[in-house]
Amino acid sequence: MAGYTSYWDGPFKDCGFVGELNLPESLEIIGWGAFEGCRGLYGELRLPENLKQLGQSAFSGMVNMVGSIEIPQQVTTIEENTFSGSGFNGTLKLHDGITAIGEGAFSNTPLKGELHLPKNIEVISRESFRGCDFSGTLVLPKTVRQIGDKAFAWNWRLMGTLEIPEGVLSIGAGAFAQCRMLEGVIFPESLENIKYEPSWGEDGGAFQNCFGIGRIVCKGTIPAYVQDGSFNGVPKDNFTLEVPEGYEAQYQAATGWREFKRIAAYRNLVIRPMVATAINTSVTRDLVLTADDNWSVVSQPDWVTLSQTSGKGKTALQLTFAEKPHDGTTRTGEVVFELDGKDYQTKLSVSQYDYKYNEDEVVTLQTASKGNGVNIVILGDGFNAKDISEGKLMKAMEETYEHFFSIQPFKFYKDYFNVYTAVPVSPESGIGTVNTIVQTRFNTATNGGVTRNGDDDYYEVMQYACKAPTVNNDNINRSLIIMIPNTEDYGGVTYMWADGTAIAYCPMSDYGYPLDFRGVIQHEAGGHGFGKLGDEYIYHNAFIQACGCTCCPHVFELQCGQALGWFQNLSLTGKMGDVPWRDFIFHEKYHTIVDIFEGGYMHTRGVYRSEQNSCMNNEIPYYSTISRYEIVKRIMEYAGEDFSFEKFVENDIIEAVSTASTKGGHEVGSDSRTATLNSHEPVFMGERPTIK
Repeated sequence: MAGYTSYWDGPFKDCGFVGELNLPESLEIIGWGAFEGCRGLYGELRLPENLKQLGQSAFSGMVNMVGSIEIPQQVTTIEENTFSGSGFNGTLKLHDGITAIGEGAFSNTPLKGELHLPKNIEVISRESFRGCDFSGTLVLPKTVRQIGDKAFAWNWRLMGTLEIPEGVLSIGAGAFAQCRMLEGVIFPESLENIKYEPSWGEDGGAFQNCFGIGRIVCKGTIPAYVQDGSFNGVPKDNFTLEVPEGYEAQYQAATGWREFKRIAAYRNLVIRPMVATAINTSVTRDLVLTADDNWSVVSQPDWVTLSQTSGKGKTALQLTFAEKPHDGTTRTGEVVFELDGKDYQTKLSVSQYDYKYNEDEVVTLQTASKGNGVNIVILGDGFNAKDISEGKLMKAMEETYEHFFSIQPFKFYKDYFNVYTAVPVSPESGIGTVNTIVQTRFNTATNGGVTRNGDDDYYEVMQYACKAPTVNNDNINRSLIIMIPNTEDYGGVTYMWADGTAIAYCPMSDYGYPLDFRGVIQHEAGGHGFGKLGDEYIYHNAFIQACGCTCCPHVFELQCGQALGWFQNLSLTGKMGDVPWRDFIFHEKYHTIVDIFEGGYMHTRGVYRSEQNSCMNNEIPYYSTISRYEIVKRIMEYAGEDFSFEKFVENDIIEAVSTASTKGGHEVGSDSRTATLNSHEPVFMGERPTIK
């Protein structure tokens, strides 16, 4: 198919082909139904950069296609049902030049992560995103004027407060039905109607079965027309419907709105966060109360105290939990704030859970029985007290430990390691993103699947890791910190300092093999963080020296790493006598697997790796021979023991693994991945600050 510039209407519709779909870079037009119903085609879709047009139902019903979708810059319209009913289960990247998204464009496609809508989109069409798996806070662009029927229905992981932009006139029937984790809605003054279609059953009401809604604000002085049933399933007597002052009576008489049992004037009284949790330890949490005027605390449990119980305007508060006995119980309550002289309140939910460890207590998972002891500290972020009491944090820590040591050579050399974890409690559960703010202990956040946070936060992580008995400022550069963010989104990143200090961020990916949680741990923590190995995957069909991408210059990065003794699994020369793995190429134990393969460090040409497949290019549970060599050399150095090539060969165990996907049964090619676009090459951080 190479050289084609267009596939007009239905050329492969309902075809019986079985294999991976690779589109030519020359392709500019994909017509109506081009690959509709091609159930035998599998793999991940890479749309050519030159593509200008996508037809209706072009990829509809391709149930065995997986991974992410990135719309090329020249495509400005997504037609009806373009990707509906397909298997794409990665993230969706829509650029700001897109002006229209047709009906059912992505319906019933399990795309995940945050949905970032084009900034100039005006109409969210009927069923555009129905039945996807998006999460986080949905931010609707200010240009939106209409939200169609079932537009976002069944996206049950959407959360936070949904703000409908000013200018929206209508919200379609079932638009947000079954979005049961939504916490609040703010309706604009412009809104005229909210619809309900009784014949549609479970998704007939615009907000049907949005069980989690606990706040609704209406800005309009004229109540929007709400068809009965639009809010079926919303707990209408659990919270106050907030409306403009002086217009309470109109809402109390209006169809749809009168179902709400509590209607009062909107006031500015907000506590952030709205939930505070702790385990048994006596700890203090920071809060911010925003108020129009004077406020007071009218009630609170006797096992919490506040730094002040009255004030005026915006106030910083500290909430302290009393120590709780280990008695197997959970205590819950509310701190109720009220505006003085006005019947208007807001509530802070407080809970304290029972757990066998104290907050910030260090837990030893393993003590080294050989050598000086090589340190690993596994930490979690985004686990609140409830998560911890239910065992989610420690389960993640233990899974990380098992994954790290389930692969050679770490499996053979396991006894050389000290392994620690701890109990850092986050104010909220989960990990924030660009649109969703989640308060966590170490301020971890994700951006397009890649875990990131600020420079000051890295220092705090290092300082926290030094709580471990054998970790300190002098040896943290020979220790490994593994951070597990409480998110299932794919993508990780390792931050590396010039002295060898490393923090590997490893989300608990729910992608299928080999991009699962195990794959992320072994690639990021074992490969980058400890082994100082370079990425072998490929993003660009270009010479590394000549690539014009914004992510370059990769040559400089690779050379900087190799100047520090890192990235020995890669080479910028293909000469057999000059590559770092030259001693293995003709060795009797390795000559059938070790050679010179072109492609690596994001590029197809001009950079070389030693084996066709490894954990560093497709995250299978196998490190290449040169990678195992570098890992063992580092273990022996840190452990204070002698190392030699001969000793490595004598103890080296080659565990052959399949690259077959457990989902589709086909091979995962080393050069065909697009899911790793959610991952990131190691980030160099320069000189490490001294830890006090």
